[in-house]
Amino acid sequence: MTDRYYLDHFEEMLGFVAARYDHALDPRHRDFLASYRSLSLHARCLYVRIVNRRGRLFHRDHLRYPEIAMEAALSELFDHGFLAPPAPGDFEGLLSLMPRTGLVEILRRFPAEDPGREKIRLSSARKQELIAHVLDTVSFEAVFPDEQRNRYLAQQRDEEVSYLLYLYFGSLHRDLTTFALRDLGRVRTASFRSDFQARFRSGDVARACFHYSRCLDEIEACGPGKAVALHAGIDTWPIVDDPEVATMRHRALARLGRLLERESLTAEALDVYARSDQYPATERTVRLLFAADRREEAETMLRRLIDDPSCDAELLFAEDFLERKFHKKKQGRLTALLRSAPFLCLDESGRDRPEASAVARLRRDGAEAAHVENRIWTQLFGLLFWDLLFGPELASLHDPFDFTPRDLANGTFFDRHAETIRERFALLDDPAAALAFIDTVWETQQTTPNSLVAWDDRLQASTRSLVALAPGGAIAIVLEALARDFRHQRSGFPDLIVIEKDQLRFLEIKTEGDQIRRQQLVQIERLKRAGFEVGVANVRWTVDPGQEYVVVDLETTGSDPATQRITEIGAVKVRDGRIVAEWSSLVRPGRRIPSFIVQLTGITDEMVANAPDFAAIADELYDFLGDAVFVAHRAKFDHGILKAEFERVGKRLAGPVLCTVVETKRHFPGLKSYGLHALSTHFGIPLESHHRALCDARATAALLLKIQEKRLSALPPDSTNSSGSTQKRD
Repeated sequence: MTDRYYLDHFEEMLGFVAARYDHALDPRHRDFLASYRSLSLHARCLYVRIVNRRGRLFHRDHLRYPEIAMEAALSELFDHGFLAPPAPGDFEGLLSLMPRTGLVEILRRFPAEDPGREKIRLSSARKQELIAHVLDTVSFEAVFPDEQRNRYLAQQRDEEVSYLLYLYFGSLHRDLTTFALRDLGRVRTASFRSDFQARFRSGDVARACFHYSRCLDEIEACGPGKAVALHAGIDTWPIVDDPEVATMRHRALARLGRLLERESLTAEALDVYARSDQYPATERTVRLLFAADRREEAETMLRRLIDDPSCDAELLFAEDFLERKFHKKKQGRLTALLRSAPFLCLDESGRDRPEASAVARLRRDGAEAAHVENRIWTQLFGLLFWDLLFGPELASLHDPFDFTPRDLANGTFFDRHAETIRERFALLDDPAAALAFIDTVWETQQTTPNSLVAWDDRLQASTRSLVALAPGGAIAIVLEALARDFRHQRSGFPDLIVIEKDQLRFLEIKTEGDQIRRQQLVQIERLKRAGFEVGVANVRWTVDPGQEYVVVDLETTGSDPATQRITEIGAVKVRDGRIVAEWSSLVRPGRRIPSFIVQLTGITDEMVANAPDFAAIADELYDFLGDAVFVAHRAKFDHGILKAEFERVGKRLAGPVLCTVVETKRHFPGLKSYGLHALSTHFGIPLESHHRALCDARATAALLLKIQEKRLSALPPDSTNSSGSTQKRD
């Protein structure tokens, strides 16, 4: 990057916006651009430096840039209205720049004159309390007289800059840092596209989207007691005939209503919700009316929602609420589905990753299974419609960092491409042709950055199985819902895809305390209507003697996964209470082994000089680990090191992890030490070559068997289950 890379980035952004968004610029924005271009090089550099800093208030002494003639640049920026001295309205912002000790000093210098005022303890009060007390008791002029005030400066045209950045990125949460990350190679760009269309079709749409983005941020950050002020300004919110503006407006109304509810302002919340005819505002209206004993109004609204729902989730809510509250049905559909679901008994070692544990259990029983959730559907959607989404001629992309087509976000994708979409749905009727089509996209576009296709080989294998085995017409029903309303329909899909004897089904995994969310029920019912078999399984944690474990021990050059490397690996596979396989290898670390490590392990540079590097053994070790539970003594260390090594060769180490230190403390409390040597001595486990990988792995495996014996002895006789199939409820 150049010394003035920040200036290059800012002017790249301005040039892009000026070329594509003239229709969205007001006179003040054009004046900003003209004024900025009239500045000298040093003034422009300083202004961009200030824009890149957080906030709009700055201490002069903190602006130190050796490449800029500071005093001349500051003077020019003041003359052109880009900077100004702080005003009384900046009082709170200036105080927030001060350290806590500075605020305490102010309050000691200016004690409250009114003896009736509530006092605070300066030694223990939080910074925000101190700021509030200064604002309440001391004047702006007293704290910041002219000579003190002039040490600070305030950015004056931040509103214009924020709007221009918003036009470029379409978001308030991205800034010029994105350009720097691009130049460093840490952010990829849409290199398949050289030209981009305007994000907003008119100035009214652009300004409305900007307004609602800021409004949503303000609601999110709103402190106690501020909701009333937001509600007071609601009549000034813009209403524009545009699908994206409408979506953002409904979202802002729903969030403001919830904020008012949390402050017990029910009447104001109902007023806000009444301005929206979209879910979830409609649901909140019904619930508030019912809680206020306005049952007739609530019932009338429920029946209207059932007759003309804005989305599937709204229909599901209305039907369910009407049945439970007006027809005295005891259970809602969500609760009934969860309570009727069978149990799936899984070994408790998988508590942290229930989906991965369920996949491993099903695979051991002979089924093909994968944790796919929403990803399989977005992946298939992206592959089937790649040219419509990302093709140079058709994609609705708006800047080089934009990977989500605009017509997906605003719900216009289906209408824009209806004819082609239906042709692709017809292609799905011939699975072989459909597979050939998505395989071609996979091969020609692989690694192209985008927001839908993960380029994950394992996920792609599951996606191909879905295309090959789905009931006729079923995939089209699901993908049409995504095409019509991607934003709301892209989530809630079941966790697992399971294939047994060429029969495909989906399975949602629920552990104790989990609930079925409404969007999950929407997707489950849609999948069932389409013809898919879909189930829900409640996990029952137990001890499964048939669970497979791989006990791993690593010797390394040090303890930092980012910088240190493996010198030796030992792995022992345990199943049904016994060791069934072993694997070990020295590893060439690609760096010298520190002397203290040599003394500890006995492994020297000479011993590993002709050993394979990790990449050469990665596939073999990965296959040995398989779907087993990863076990180690102090597992966080071994798993972290091994995970980093696998990531370097493009593999992902996933699955349940069990630490024998944690488990021995749980099942054998009160021992003096839980180091491997001490535990081996306590239990009479052989440990002949401590700090050599295979020896330590064998000892840890023997320790695991002791833990398993303890776990099994603590369970009732009928609580174990060696089958991964679901069990009916008692």
